[in-house]
Amino acid sequence: MIYSLLAAMAGVLFASILRGFTGFGFGLAAVPLLSLALPPAEVVPLVVTLQVVIGVGGLRTAWPDCDWRSVRALVPGLVCGVPIGLLILTVLSPNPVRFAIGAVIIFSVWLIQRGIRLPPNPSWIVSASVGLASGVISGLASMGGPPVVVYLLAVGHSAARMRATAIVYFMLSGVVSFVPMAATGLITRDVLIWTVASLPVLFGGSRLGTWAFFRAKPHHHRMVALTTLSVLAILLVGRALLGAIG
Repeated sequence: MIYSLLAAMAGVLFASILRGFTGFGFGLAAVPLLSLALPPAEVVPLVVTLQVVIGVGGLRTAWPDCDWRSVRALVPGLVCGVPIGLLILTVLSPNPVRFAIGAVIIFSVWLIQRGIRLPPNPSWIVSASVGLASGVISGLASMGGPPVVVYLLAVGHSAARMRATAIVYFMLSGVVSFVPMAATGLITRDVLIWTVASLPVLFGGSRLGTWAFFRAKPHHHRMVALTTLSVLAILLVGRALLGAIG
């Protein structure tokens, strides 16, 4: 029990620091780390619950800098994409899905590094398509963040505006996942107990990440964002290849 508690708190701390610095990445970091300490059935509901809590807590500071136009265009696609992803998951095996997502992320990071840019105010079609892709990947693999992060990087917002927009979007994304989970009984008493136990570490890590963000240079934010995406892509492709070999 002590090992599980310490491992879970370490996972929440790391994920909340990353999220405090970049505005995203909480779920990407927390799901694999918490899987080392908690039963699989509790991990995703716990991460979603914590993501909503930390998102609501950050709304006040994110509100003024958020790109609300992009958020309004992204969220409908997210809502429509999740059930599509779940449907595709019933047809395809997990390893090809992981490989495809990883390959798309790697290609997207390469495009960003090559200097690809979207206009400051992308068309609603582009924004809605990115939201749809995020929703589909959320349904497929519970990690729909990369398309939105790539989109925000390509738009070329300032680090503060990108971070604020990511905070708002991923809070709403958490709500989209939390509502059906609560309705189907996945938000159990144990999940709520772990949520309450995690709150001091969750907000402490977020404040530490926020403190680091405001003392870092803008290119540090971009570097951490791209590195996080790259590591995720490599892990996904590696896991897919190992699964195929096994």
